[in-house]
Amino acid sequence: MNSSLLIIIGLGLFLGSATLVRLFCYYALKHGLLAIPNARSSHQTATPLGAGVVFVLLWFLCLLVGNVYHLFSVHDLLLFLPSALLVSFVGFWDDHRELTARKRLLVQVLVASFCVIMLGDVNALHLSRYTTLTFGWMGLALIIFSIAWSINLYNFMDGLDGLAAVEALFVFGVGGFFFWQVGAIHLALLTWALVATVAGFLVWNWPKASVFMGDVGSYFLGFLVGLFSLMADHLYHIPITVWIILYGVFWFDTTVTLIRRFVRRENLAIAHREHAFHRLYRAGYSSTQVLWGVIVLNTLLAGIAIWAFKTDSFKWGFGLTLVILTAVYLKIEQRQPMAKTQ
Repeated sequence: MNSSLLIIIGLGLFLGSATLVRLFCYYALKHGLLAIPNARSSHQTATPLGAGVVFVLLWFLCLLVGNVYHLFSVHDLLLFLPSALLVSFVGFWDDHRELTARKRLLVQVLVASFCVIMLGDVNALHLSRYTTLTFGWMGLALIIFSIAWSINLYNFMDGLDGLAAVEALFVFGVGGFFFWQVGAIHLALLTWALVATVAGFLVWNWPKASVFMGDVGSYFLGFLVGLFSLMADHLYHIPITVWIILYGVFWFDTTVTLIRRFVRRENLAIAHREHAFHRLYRAGYSSTQVLWGVIVLNTLLAGIAIWAFKTDSFKWGFGLTLVILTAVYLKIEQRQPMAKTQ
């Protein structure tokens, strides 16, 4: 496909997303769809919520148009549309009327199971180009759990202006590069289309944010991280390790925080503000400062992921990622220790 045409399409998606998000703000204000500040929030004023529906719908449009032009197969549509639609609908419903955690988890597990079935014969993951981890039904359960966990952790980390959108730009932007390198052009285009639409949303979500993506956006993005990484590994032998490196900021903070709260016997169902980015904000850093810190860290992780991909140094890349994330987390802990919650 002509590179100039790709740039024009990407710019169109960006401008279309930015325009529609702005229009959505008026809809949200009119219908009272607002995030109201509380003791656990990082914003001080009622803010329009649920604008993630814009990039969700634009991405679905790209998928359907791509199918018309034979970029995507019927199987691609059957894999992406029902699962992503259901995840997004649950998020949209949750933005309007809160669902119970049990119902959300049930839908997430069903969607993840559907994707595993559609991909077929998912019985191994590649840790490098020459190292494969083979497993049985327990491994399938682990993959299903991982997709569901990705949906939830993305939602947990969507708690600071611009954070979830910036993470998407890095994960899907670099992830698209990996797809392009192995010849999966259609998937590269899908991920980059998502980058363009999320960037349009970020125009209004950058600190100080005038709109939030809501559960509809965070569920959708978390789900696609899980699905694209599984497809990359299973269909194109792009080791899952590179996605783990790219996604490091989100999964590390969420997982370590959850484990620490579990060890302390805290109620895991209670919302809290003890993620590392929350504590930086409480320590006096502005949303913009925290966000730029995340951008620098993600740039470093993206470089490590690309280096590992190019040199097949996945073990060293993952190890380096753990060292860096651990060092940053401990530094934050030193600056603002994790408080005791309920």
